[in-house]
Amino acid sequence: MEDATSFLNALERLVVIRMELSKTFGNSSGGSISGGGVEGTMDESMMFDHDNIGQDNDTIGNRSSSSGQLGTNSALRMMEQLATRQERAYERLYTFIQYFLGIGSATPNSHHTVPTSSNDAGRSYSASMDASQFGALGRFQDGDDMDEAFGHPIIRRALRVLRHSPAHHVHALELMASSRRTEVTRRFLLALTSGYGGMAPLEMRAHDPVGYVGDMLAFAFRAFRVEGELVKTLFLSEKEDGGLEEKEQDEEYDDTTDSRPMSASELLAQSMGGLSRPLKTRLLQVISSLASQGGAVSSDGSGGAIQSGDDEDTSSSLNRLVAIYSVSGLLRFYCSAIEKALEKAQAENEAITESPLLTTCDECLAEAADCYVASLRAYGAMLGSHSLSSSQTEAHLAQRAIMLIADERVASPGFADDALDTVGDDLVSKQLSLSFLVSTMVDAAMTHLKTLDGTSALKSAVNAASKSGLDAKETTKWMELIDEKEQNLVEVLVGTEAEIVLEECGLGAIRSAIKDMDRVYIEGMTMSSHPGLSRKEVEGAMKKFYSSLFSPPIPTFEDVIKDAQLRKIARSRTAQIVIDLYQEVYGALSSERGGYSDLSFLEHDPNQVKALLSL
Repeated sequence: MEDATSFLNALERLVVIRMELSKTFGNSSGGSISGGGVEGTMDESMMFDHDNIGQDNDTIGNRSSSSGQLGTNSALRMMEQLATRQERAYERLYTFIQYFLGIGSATPNSHHTVPTSSNDAGRSYSASMDASQFGALGRFQDGDDMDEAFGHPIIRRALRVLRHSPAHHVHALELMASSRRTEVTRRFLLALTSGYGGMAPLEMRAHDPVGYVGDMLAFAFRAFRVEGELVKTLFLSEKEDGGLEEKEQDEEYDDTTDSRPMSASELLAQSMGGLSRPLKTRLLQVISSLASQGGAVSSDGSGGAIQSGDDEDTSSSLNRLVAIYSVSGLLRFYCSAIEKALEKAQAENEAITESPLLTTCDECLAEAADCYVASLRAYGAMLGSHSLSSSQTEAHLAQRAIMLIADERVASPGFADDALDTVGDDLVSKQLSLSFLVSTMVDAAMTHLKTLDGTSALKSAVNAASKSGLDAKETTKWMELIDEKEQNLVEVLVGTEAEIVLEECGLGAIRSAIKDMDRVYIEGMTMSSHPGLSRKEVEGAMKKFYSSLFSPPIPTFEDVIKDAQLRKIARSRTAQIVIDLYQEVYGALSSERGGYSDLSFLEHDPNQVKALLSL
């Protein structure tokens, strides 16, 4: 490397000398400061011919000190000679970069690009050897050895020097981008099938969709960060004190031409472009599989959401629904992480090129969100059939879906506050929101709601969603709708139970007789003369009612109402119906229309009965 450093020092001095001569005499018609061609050959003996360049530099330095004594023609001839030597030096440097990094003409044969084994044997290397005899890694021992070569200080400095020859510089960066693209893709495919870096093959977890997607995205993101650091290093120049400083753009490039070299973000985008395609294919396959019907799947591959009484279809639908949401969370997290990395680069005044990895994650996230919405609506529409084939009501099935997805949302890094802030309030955010989940599931379950146990299940689900981040207004809205439905169900239940109580305590027969009399009533008719309302019949019914006051047959509702407060309300309403009916009967029997000469059978007035039935 000492020869390489000396060669680069001499070439830099040569550039400075030519620039000074150009300022004094102007450029010759036959040469320019920048080298032109990109073709060249290399062998070990002529790779770094820095002695000749150094001698030329000394000679030209002495002559330039007495430039006033030189003729213009002699100076121009020297500049042409320098231009020729400089162009040869650029070609040698360009060729050295190819062989040092194993790119361009030094690239291994294409049939070795993706090996079938994760083991790369050590290799010895000579510049005179044909690159075709090496495997996928060329002269390098392993991937780390290759990364170290790309980040070597000599390569950084060589690129800095080579930028004075735009044609060589542009082509060298293109070759490096192509090489990194091939290597990143090779590593990803190797990680999928054979394992990479000591890890087991990723496709061994293909039976576990969430774990499989997580492993692939994690590998891709690590590659993105590694490539980002490597590219950033390539675009740095070395200070005299050994520190690093951003490289200034050379003035020799014209913004209006297509020959400008790649920027750091463009090189990074090119490097990740090869990995993005197989990654997208596999992600879409997983999402499509989860959106289709099939056997039960869970986050650990064991069908963990299955409960007693479930049938296979119900568990499969629910597990796939949760798995799609989990995959969406992973994609959302990595979209956020990639965007933050790109925003950080942009904050450093670097132009940002569209990242193919971010585009892939965004497109897969949109597809996953659409599949989740379709699956969620399908699950809601099939609550009735799922309930028939299992031992659970529609409300409990909706509760399970809401609670499982809410728990997944809390556990997923894709729905953390920082990720939500980065992604923003877009269509995907609305599709994956708790508001959409609750509205879809509660709406679907409300049409099947027939028991108070179901309303309690929906309330529990809404409370769980509220703890997981559901908006307070949304929580209040759905709680009010469920409460309204609950009140209607309580009224129906209380009315049914009150009829039973009235029949048991004797008031039911009197009420029925009074209704019959009202249908045939004529002026002057008395209740005592109507069948079922004779003194004997009324007195017997009253005795039965008064005896029941010591142990009122008011139901406890423990079997149908789980909420203690709601049970108390239901019992109070039942008792109130009995009190109201007694007050109505008492008033009718004691009126002139009653026709009873002796009212001794009415032992208690309505206030006393109310006090006895107070709960």
